[in-house]
Amino acid sequence: MAHKMTNGKRNNLFIVRITCAVLWCVFSFLYLFFYQADILAVSQHILSGGVTVYNGLVGAVIITAVLLLLQFGVSSVIRFDVRWYALSYFPSVLLLSILSSMSPGNDGVIKVEMGVWLSLFFALAWIGLIAFLSRGRDGRRGGTKPDYFALHNLWVNVFIMSVLMLFTGVAGNNHTVIHYRMRVEACLKKNDFKEALSVGRKSSDSDPTLTMMRVYALAREGKLGDELFKYPVRGGSRAIVPMDSIGTKCLLYSNDSIYAFLGARPKTPMGTYNYLYALRRAGYASPAVKDYILCGYLLDRRLDDFVKMLPEFYEINDSLPLHYREALTLYTHLRATPAIVYHNDVMDTDYEDLQALERKAATPQARAKTVYDQYAGTYWWYYEYGHRL
Repeated sequence: MAHKMTNGKRNNLFIVRITCAVLWCVFSFLYLFFYQADILAVSQHILSGGVTVYNGLVGAVIITAVLLLLQFGVSSVIRFDVRWYALSYFPSVLLLSILSSMSPGNDGVIKVEMGVWLSLFFALAWIGLIAFLSRGRDGRRGGTKPDYFALHNLWVNVFIMSVLMLFTGVAGNNHTVIHYRMRVEACLKKNDFKEALSVGRKSSDSDPTLTMMRVYALAREGKLGDELFKYPVRGGSRAIVPMDSIGTKCLLYSNDSIYAFLGARPKTPMGTYNYLYALRRAGYASPAVKDYILCGYLLDRRLDDFVKMLPEFYEINDSLPLHYREALTLYTHLRATPAIVYHNDVMDTDYEDLQALERKAATPQARAKTVYDQYAGTYWWYYEYGHRL
């Protein structure tokens, strides 16, 4: 009888070990490969000074394997009861949490959100829990009802693994905009501008650096004047070129590539308009500069300057980029004596419908929501409401 009980306990432990190992490997690989790969790539680029390149697939496999070996070492040193065997994965979980909590800043400095003291607190709490559970260990319990306790122990360990996975997800870097930026940089690195523009397209989360990257990707695709305001934009004209003073710059992708696309890198720090006009004066301006200038004026709501510059770059007709036509329609309705009078039956009707919606709304908040629901993605929305975000 004792021999059978021992075999039952061994089989029980084997099933628990295999289940926990499979759960860990699947979770760790998917988490690293699909969610944290871009942040780890930028972090490694910064930490290595650009010498090494992070491969998402290889990195996920190696990190998962190393952390699995760490668990094997922990479970060899500390004999865990089968009932809470999954707790042997906590050191691996803690290290994965620290690794995935790295946050590359705009200044090129890596911040680890799972700091030393917080990590030490969780490590000590885990040691205390193991000590407490070990005091109540009952080696005979596993053999009293083999079938019942085999299933019971399995589900308890699956539950513990689920909690540890949740802990990793919460402790890791979950900043939406940072993930968007790192993903966009990875796409820019591969010159995949279409994919870069699909990242976070339906989200309202953004910041000046993400805006700068999207402006560049749109310009590379020839869509800047047609689609800029279909994205949440932040920072005004200051955010459309790399600028150290406000931290709008790429960390993985070469900022020099953006300057080269526009014409040349500035020799000294200067504002956006000074830089763009300096390119024109020096004869270095690429064709994209005209749209950078015009979109900069639109971002800053400088309609008069936009209208003044527009004829230098485009013929005033219905073939203008979408946002330029929207801006001209808005300008024509807002100015008593407009320098350029632009009318388009469809545009005029849409803008009048927008005004009718605004008049029906009882409060500014209701007006903003009503207009957003129907006109988000237009320059009209940005001019009246979106620039405040």
